Amino acid sequence: MLSLHEARRLAAEAEPIAPRRVPLAEAVGLICAQDVFARLDIPHVSTSAMDGWAVSVPKAAVGWSVIPQSAEGPADMLPPLRPGEAAGVVTGSPMPEGALSVLREEHSAYDEGAGILTAEAHTPDLDAGRNIRPRGVEAAEGDRLLSAGSRITPARAAAAAVAGHDELLAHPNPSVRLILTGSEVITSGMPQPGQVRDVFGVALPGMLAGLGIQQVDSVRLRDDVDAMRAELGSGSEDVLITTGGTAHSRADTLRPALEQLGARIVVDSVDMRPGHPALLARLGERWILGLPGNPLAGFAALAALGAPLLAALAGRAEPSIELTAAEQLIGARRGLRVLPVRRTPDGIRAAGHSKSHMMRGLAEAELFALVPPEGVDPGRSAECLQVPGAFIPLRHIPEEQ
Repeated sequence: MLSLHEARRLAAEAEPIAPRRVPLAEAVGLICAQDVFARLDIPHVSTSAMDGWAVSVPKAAVGWSVIPQSAEGPADMLPPLRPGEAAGVVTGSPMPEGALSVLREEHSAYDEGAGILTAEAHTPDLDAGRNIRPRGVEAAEGDRLLSAGSRITPARAAAAAVAGHDELLAHPNPSVRLILTGSEVITSGMPQPGQVRDVFGVALPGMLAGLGIQQVDSVRLRDDVDAMRAELGSGSEDVLITTGGTAHSRADTLRPALEQLGARIVVDSVDMRPGHPALLARLGERWILGLPGNPLAGFAALAALGAPLLAALAGRAEPSIELTAAEQLIGARRGLRVLPVRRTPDGIRAAGHSKSHMMRGLAEAELFALVPPEGVDPGRSAECLQVPGAFIPLRHIPEEQ
């Protein structure tokens, strides 16, 4: 049985999926596989920063004649300005050659009949370069905008677009299929004695979405080794996640099926409570994550093993979280206790209802605290894992009366 940290290390050592070129809109959230450089100066021409008038060196102190060309056309429709000439511009308009500055509309007066633009003599708009965005002021062609290994945020994708890119080389998120098992599991209605309602089919897609996996297929199987073996050997997904059947009893189907297929067991079991029967295996290039069938145990195993595995396959690292305990956190008799906790203004507190078969505590938690057998005293820090898909805001705790 491996320690939880050793099991997580092995999961995090998975090789990233080979990168591919991805359109910008689809690249958001992925990890850059190579540095991204500007393909042109940004901006690629000098432009106006204001609505108003591109003005040349005035012949008189405050006057220019207005050339008839409109700034609404392409840049080559604005001929060079000669001394004493001006042209109408709007924010973002390319600047004509010979422009000294941009005189803001509110600082000017225009006599349409005389065709003369006038302004107060002391406006700072007449300083050379005023209200002009020079070519390349944000970035020069060849400047590095994104580094390999950085996450492509919406703003970074937009910056790449401005720099002339239509797609980026990125590590894709792994494809995942769920194999939901259990002859006793029902998906609707009131369970009868010997039956249980499905929780994994309800929660796992949303939890996986929280880990970056947006599209998840699933199949349901009865407890049958032959059916499990056939399902494990089919399809082309990068990761198969199974639920239940991970222990060593005669009723458990995953381990016999893996043995018959010649799979390599990477993590056989984990010294964690709950969730110790979790396993991780390789079948060719495919990863297989076996989650225990008890609800809290299965979701704890997803956070402990699934999160670092999926992050590694997508080319990213899972962040570490250290938070202060607001109360005594009780450990298990052995191994690390994976305890659902909620965040409060004074630190983390146990969410309660934390037996392996329970869901109520996890429903109120946003984190799992990793608690050693000796526990964590109030005021001491505890390593925490994010509950996948949990976005519970920091709650207001009213003062005790």
